[in-house]
Amino acid sequence: MNPRKLYQWVRQTSKGWTGLTRHARKNIELFSRGVVLAESSHVRQIASHVPGLADSQRRRLQRFLRRELPLEVFFGQWTRSVVQEVKRRRTLVLVVDETKLKDQLAVMVVGLIYHGRCIPLAWAVYRANDAAGYPAEGQVDLILRLVGYIQAGLAPGTPVRLLADRGIGTSPRLMRGLIDRGWTFLFRVTKQSKVLLPDGSECTFYDQVQAPGEFYAASGLVFKKRGRVPAHVRVLWGTAAQDRWALVTNDPTLTGWEYAERMWIEEAFRDLKSHGWQVEEALLDDPQRMARLWILLVVAYTWMLFIGQAVDAAGLALPTRRLPDGSRVRRWSLFREGRRFLLSAAPPL
Repeated sequence: MNPRKLYQWVRQTSKGWTGLTRHARKNIELFSRGVVLAESSHVRQIASHVPGLADSQRRRLQRFLRRELPLEVFFGQWTRSVVQEVKRRRTLVLVVDETKLKDQLAVMVVGLIYHGRCIPLAWAVYRANDAAGYPAEGQVDLILRLVGYIQAGLAPGTPVRLLADRGIGTSPRLMRGLIDRGWTFLFRVTKQSKVLLPDGSECTFYDQVQAPGEFYAASGLVFKKRGRVPAHVRVLWGTAAQDRWALVTNDPTLTGWEYAERMWIEEAFRDLKSHGWQVEEALLDDPQRMARLWILLVVAYTWMLFIGQAVDAAGLALPTRRLPDGSRVRRWSLFREGRRFLLSAAPPL
């Protein structure tokens, strides 16, 4: 573990964000550190935890949030920065999901799974529960646009899998959009979804599993009203689960249990909200300003994850705790381990 490299990660990484001005990169470096120290998303709190007069820094941060930034360029360069840092498996696994901020704003996020958490790579902010405020392009095109920003930051031919819950995944058009990009998907779909089998019969595949521990797999054409999609279906019911998963994928090698990694984005949302940066304390009601604030929050969050992983790999994390079944688990998440180590062992930020 190289502590100096970890402490200076944001400064070194931001040099690759050439789509932003040098001044914008300096602001991200400064105020992402403020987020870590304040453990808050409130502008005054962040400003009071960075060097300089608090009122002056507050105005500086407010100017940063007001000014337009080329987010579409940043997302690609941010993706490149993260992927270069992560020791990834052969396939990059992404998750897409939406989170609400006090029912005022909503954020659609596409992120990279990482050791039980998820690193947001691209996002869009819009008004929640307001049809007029929702992006005019609609959900599918919004997600495909975010996917395009991410793909711009990846090396050509990089294998990618996207996971999504049924509110997003029950979409043949989204599936076709990913197939056109050469990506694979593993989507949970609604229990009414049907598959047309090679013998000409059709079944509601969710109903093929009736008890915990059972499993069903088939290949065929899924959906009907919005156009058939060639796919493989999996229905799983874990022995300790309350309900079964009805899944659709274009990768025949997947068992379906890989879908469990989708839940990691929910852990990340909790870290960004009540368990960490308290994003709902920001009191911002403008979607564009919130989207720019998320740059600071995500950079700070990712920084803590990378430090936490280095701390864990070096054997410097808090002692594990024993579960009733005798297994041992990490006492704190990598996110909290990273912040704990940074504040206790690092030189002044």
